[in-house]
Amino acid sequence: MQKGRVVETGQTHALLANMQHPYTKALFAASNHVVELPVRTGSVQLLYAKHIIREYPMARQSLLGPRPQFRALDDVSFHIDHGERVGLVGESGCGKSTLTRAILGLEDVQSGEIRLDGEPVFTGKRPNLAVRRKMQVVFQDPYSSFNPRHRVDRLITEPFHLLETPPTGQARADAIAKALTDVGLSPDDAGKYIHEFSGGQRQRIAIARALIIVPELIIFDEAVSALDVSVRAQVLDLIVALCRKRPLAYLFISHDLSVVRTVTDRVMVMKAGKIVEQGETEAVFANPQHPYTQTLIAAAPKLPALGMAV
Repeated sequence: MQKGRVVETGQTHALLANMQHPYTKALFAASNHVVELPVRTGSVQLLYAKHIIREYPMARQSLLGPRPQFRALDDVSFHIDHGERVGLVGESGCGKSTLTRAILGLEDVQSGEIRLDGEPVFTGKRPNLAVRRKMQVVFQDPYSSFNPRHRVDRLITEPFHLLETPPTGQARADAIAKALTDVGLSPDDAGKYIHEFSGGQRQRIAIARALIIVPELIIFDEAVSALDVSVRAQVLDLIVALCRKRPLAYLFISHDLSVVRTVTDRVMVMKAGKIVEQGETEAVFANPQHPYTQTLIAAAPKLPALGMAV
């Protein structure tokens, strides 16, 4: 279906083996879209996490009994270098979201340390704002992460509150125009509301919001999971284009292994709060060592190759 019309129909295998409509062919090609990341240079450490433990209290099993603890992060250690693109994969509930909140300084941890450029992300009982300014996040659902009452210019300048001296006047307008242009939108879009954009355009706006204060690290938290395959391919191309413009470092969190394989230099596999395997992306996918990694890769859905020759 395209634009409200069924453009092609037929028996599944017959249709995939002999696709007739251009949109069908484009849709199938987008499902197998592979991007080519620019070569990363340098290996200076940016983010450093060591022996992270995060526990949450659970309900008591008896009236006066102790409260058991659920360990969401269990001795997690890793690093991300400047300009490095790292993937994080694992099943739902494995601890990916908890790790994201800990990296951003939104939740403290019971043990271990997380540092960005040598500075702790959490100081005392408050996030370290000097470090927080260097990180931004792009969420899964772009629409729900925006206030629909505000125009785009206000939405993408929300990170300015982190700055000691936010730009004003013409400098603010120039920053908005540059952020929108960098993600393939027009500076004129600054005056529109978020409901006026498609899903892919909204995710571009979310990326513009993340880029506007020029962070050193971006966390893509299932950032393409809610998009259809054709729009997903466009957003992945955008991420690669941004990597060519600047030494962009990011943590790409996703359950879609095919996407992680194409947009990361290195990948980490998480299970039950632990990182059970990590290494160069292609090496891990080609020769997984941990049984869980092997199971995860084997369980990943794969499209049949019937239509590839069309």
